[in-house]
Amino acid sequence: MEHNLSRTEDGQTELTIRWNQEDDPMGFLYGWVTKGHLESFLRTFPKPGEGGNPADAEDAYRLALGLNWLAELTDRCLELLLLLLRDQYKASWGTLGAALDASRSTAKSRYQKIARQYAEHGDYVDETGIHSGPPAEVKQLVENRLVEKAVPKLKAGDRVGHRLDTARQGTAVKTALGQWVIDWDDEGELLTPGEDIVPLG
Repeated sequence: MEHNLSRTEDGQTELTIRWNQEDDPMGFLYGWVTKGHLESFLRTFPKPGEGGNPADAEDAYRLALGLNWLAELTDRCLELLLLLLRDQYKASWGTLGAALDASRSTAKSRYQKIARQYAEHGDYVDETGIHSGPPAEVKQLVENRLVEKAVPKLKAGDRVGHRLDTARQGTAVKTALGQWVIDWDDEGELLTPGEDIVPLG
């Protein structure tokens, strides 16, 4: 997909987008444009306080229809991205919260809800990407991952690894400020979020 943003001779801004079937295999972009939904976005987004300035009820309905179509589709895309961020790329709750402009706890709750919804249909994400399987097995797999049992049982002196770096190891020292102080080998003692600690048994 290619796009070009430029200025015309009369001072207008011009955006040109080119795509092929590989870029839009299901025709979502094409449908968005041909159904007039792009117009809904372009009329309402730059001036949200005007609601697109509809001419009448029929025009307002058309704008609402177009925006809802876009909102529904982009929300589903966002949900999958949250799963990819957390389960494939090992992003922290803080990163998910920043992406959603929300608190860590809100991001965690939303992620858990999405993960369970995907699991109902037999879909899940792991370090290698998106997968499908028997719904019952996937639901159990996801539930096991969502229940964080190991860290609350952590004791001073236990050996641990780091969720984001499997080669990184250390020894639990004590809890502090709702986190753990870990004496990481060759690094020294560092405050570490519980979500990043993997007990080594």
